[in-house]
Amino acid sequence: MNNLDWSALRDFLAVADTGSFSKAAARLRTSQPTLSRRIAALEEQLKTRLFVRTPRGLLLTDDGETVLEGARRVEQAALAIERTADAAQDKLTGTVRVSLTEGIGSVWLPQKLAAFHREHPELCVEIQVDNRAVDLVRREADIAVRMFRPKQPDLIAKKVADVAMGLYASKDYIARVGEPVAVRDLKSHSLVAFDEAMLTHDRAVQRLESLFSPDRIVHRSNSFVGQLHATLAGIGLGVHDCFLADAEPSLVRLMPREFNHILEIWLVTHPDVRRSARIRAVFEFLTDSLAKDRDRLQGVASAKAALARRERKQTAA
Repeated sequence: MNNLDWSALRDFLAVADTGSFSKAAARLRTSQPTLSRRIAALEEQLKTRLFVRTPRGLLLTDDGETVLEGARRVEQAALAIERTADAAQDKLTGTVRVSLTEGIGSVWLPQKLAAFHREHPELCVEIQVDNRAVDLVRREADIAVRMFRPKQPDLIAKKVADVAMGLYASKDYIARVGEPVAVRDLKSHSLVAFDEAMLTHDRAVQRLESLFSPDRIVHRSNSFVGQLHATLAGIGLGVHDCFLADAEPSLVRLMPREFNHILEIWLVTHPDVRRSARIRAVFEFLTDSLAKDRDRLQGVASAKAALARRERKQTAA
């Protein structure tokens, strides 16, 4: 048997972790047919079957479980070598992969990068928009911007800011339907909601949905930007990152005292790659940029405007 190389074991581990050729291919940035052929070649080389198809996805065979143990040890050794080599690089060149949620990664960060690239023209910041927690130990990214405190003890984590989520409606929607002024009013309004996966994991989202009639939840999406555009279109009320919604003149923030969901923003990286000059430069840039945008991220201006509007209405009444 020819010697196995690390790439073959990396492919095997991706399939074992995800239980799917398509999901593993997305992680490895290759095509599903290509990955399927690679796994077939590996099984041929090892002269055994590693996976079996089931209704729940691909599961490891007994021989696959045995291979998994050794592959994990090889993976840890290979990743340690990669991190050591990375840390030895003191030049501000190359690529830094940053994993961020959709709003921060697709809208906020690109607005900040021009000045950074003028200062570091040989650095490429690769943005990975992903609402899941990527595995930094396995080098799925160099830096992650997360909305929760990481629990892994072998990572460096730094809280840098807070981001607020508020309740919004379009001016067109308010003109057609009216503006809710109290929580009890929400039963008569439509809601642009999160998808079921978000609903399952976020208690604040669950509490919000419970305030609306089930038959008035008229739109769901797993895309924060998609939800924003649905609210802009006047489909219903929506809960959005304040820094996204406040940039839209046609949106109005509602009841900021009742709806002001705060999430912590954490920067996370592996301690080995933190010593890399290029990764350190991006880490510090993100830290400074997020801290300077504190008021925008927390929706301070829109909260003040909404409260002032409520006071004017109460005075007029």
